[in-house]
Amino acid sequence: MNLRFFVIMFFVSALCSAADYDANDFAANVISYSGGLGGPPYDDPNAVLGKPTTWIKDDGGKTFACSLVFPAYNVSPDGHKLILTLVPEANIVVGFDHNVGDDPGNPYGVDFIIFGNSAFQGSGYVDANTDMDTYRLISPASVNDERMVVSVAQEPNGPWYSFGDGPYADDIFPTNAFAWNSQTHSWASEQNWLRPVDPNLSLSDFSGLTVADAIELYGGSAGGTGFDIEKLSPEDYAALDVEPQTGRKWIRYIRVQAGDYFAGEIDAFADVAGCGDYKHPYPTGDIDKNCRVDFRDFALLAEHWLECVWDYD
Repeated sequence: MNLRFFVIMFFVSALCSAADYDANDFAANVISYSGGLGGPPYDDPNAVLGKPTTWIKDDGGKTFACSLVFPAYNVSPDGHKLILTLVPEANIVVGFDHNVGDDPGNPYGVDFIIFGNSAFQGSGYVDANTDMDTYRLISPASVNDERMVVSVAQEPNGPWYSFGDGPYADDIFPTNAFAWNSQTHSWASEQNWLRPVDPNLSLSDFSGLTVADAIELYGGSAGGTGFDIEKLSPEDYAALDVEPQTGRKWIRYIRVQAGDYFAGEIDAFADVAGCGDYKHPYPTGDIDKNCRVDFRDFALLAEHWLECVWDYD
């Protein structure tokens, strides 16, 4: 087979490959919870474990993609509970089965993501067949959020260190499970659950955009609120132990506390993938090492096409 043809086919196959997830990329255990929970189906603490919501069955039996404008609620198409409601002053503590490190190599320095059920306000009713190329977010942009305070710890009983001034759970950025295909006007492949949205984006960046354009701003991320361990207060950050193997600060447990007056929802917790590390290698074909295989990689391949020289004996 022609060598260049083989390289092209190899590259195209990489473009089409889907991201793989390890169950351990998400919270593995509910350690404790206290205070009131929502009524059924929002009363199961175990709903926050594992991968976030993709598809939703509404009260009328229709199936919706979890998106910027249609948040996780009710149950999945196969009847599983999707999210947990914490009533005012309630809290839940979850744990990972590994240490979540303060990794500067993570995208934007973000170390973990919490998914809730916030949503952008849009221009009208969302149906299962709504065209996201024409459906727009309102201007100025607004998110229906229910902010909850997040704390972290290295041991299940603390001491706890809080992001008291934010970021907050169940806030910006709303979950968006799938990419949008503007050619077929339909949902496409899953977004990356382990990649945060650029935290430098603000609500104003989304004002008046179509949902399709807003999804593009996510840069392949499935959304959620991102947290950087280093953004704790200097005193709290200094109090964290360092992992000897990596030389990095770390946490293993996360607590979410509802506010004094408002309930909030949690869908899932994810450890951000440090693309290029031993557990999450760069995708095959990712020439520019930005953790995505796209046509920029193809352009680099084409630019340096004749620079490759093979010696055959």
